[in-house]
Amino acid sequence: MTLIPRDRADILRTVGLTLVAALAVALVRGRLFDENRRVQETTDLYALPPPREVAILSLGYGSALADLLWAHLLVSQGLHTSEKRRYESIPALLDTINELDPTFRDPYRMADALITFNAKETPADDARKAREIMERGVRNCPLDGELWLGLGEFVAFIAPASYLSDPPEQERWRLEGARMLARAAELSGGQSYIAWQAMGAARFLSGAGERDAEIRFLERTLVVTDDEELKDKLRVRLAMLVGTKRETERNELLDRLHAGVLEIRHRELPFVTRPRYVVLGPPRDPAWCAGPDRALDPACASTWRAWQDRVEEARAAAP
Repeated sequence: MTLIPRDRADILRTVGLTLVAALAVALVRGRLFDENRRVQETTDLYALPPPREVAILSLGYGSALADLLWAHLLVSQGLHTSEKRRYESIPALLDTINELDPTFRDPYRMADALITFNAKETPADDARKAREIMERGVRNCPLDGELWLGLGEFVAFIAPASYLSDPPEQERWRLEGARMLARAAELSGGQSYIAWQAMGAARFLSGAGERDAEIRFLERTLVVTDDEELKDKLRVRLAMLVGTKRETERNELLDRLHAGVLEIRHRELPFVTRPRYVVLGPPRDPAWCAGPDRALDPACASTWRAWQDRVEEARAAAP
């Protein structure tokens, strides 16, 4: 195909403009590259409104928006880590996610690591903020043993040793964390690892002069756990605290109580686990228990504590 002079001129102009543009880019590229390498992003802009307003703007899709923000937080944290700088928006994002979905447990479980991670010096305010978010988690999920365990470990062990500098505040946090760990042990149930990890609370309670609190902690853990190795350890410690004779009598009482509860459970609801059956309470026939004649009968007790007391009274009165 033969090009006419007009087409040939257009092609030459296009090639000429392309060469001029390439030359201009080459002249300024080096200077802009050096400028871009020198300038680094150091702060983040948090553009979301307050958490309550975000919940209203979600139009009923709070859980979905919480998932979206949680994914954004994790990805952004990874990018900031690769850039070796801190992600300042994490506390505000966590507050918003908690407001959108109060029972979403992953943000509570990872709050301490996300807030305190990748910082050369974590101020005490960050530790207090992490504790605030984790305490919000146990308020919204009060029966979650893992959340209580994470909160107790952070308050009792991690924060006082790493982020707090005031000795009275450190001791106060350790004691409060020990009580949180005691609660985690009470909620451990079949998850014996929670009770094992929570055992570190006992020495804080003992060191703070809270002997009675330590005894209650050990006794409650002994009642809820099914781990025989842990039970042996708890019995040894209790014997040291209350005396061998008293502990032996108490163990015999607990053994009788456990045997009685297991016997009733196997007869009534054998497919229900022991911790759940204990929560249900003893079975009773309202019609048979009606009237004052059977008011103190063990079979008419409304709680296991009342059932235990009546059984022991009947046992003591037997010839």
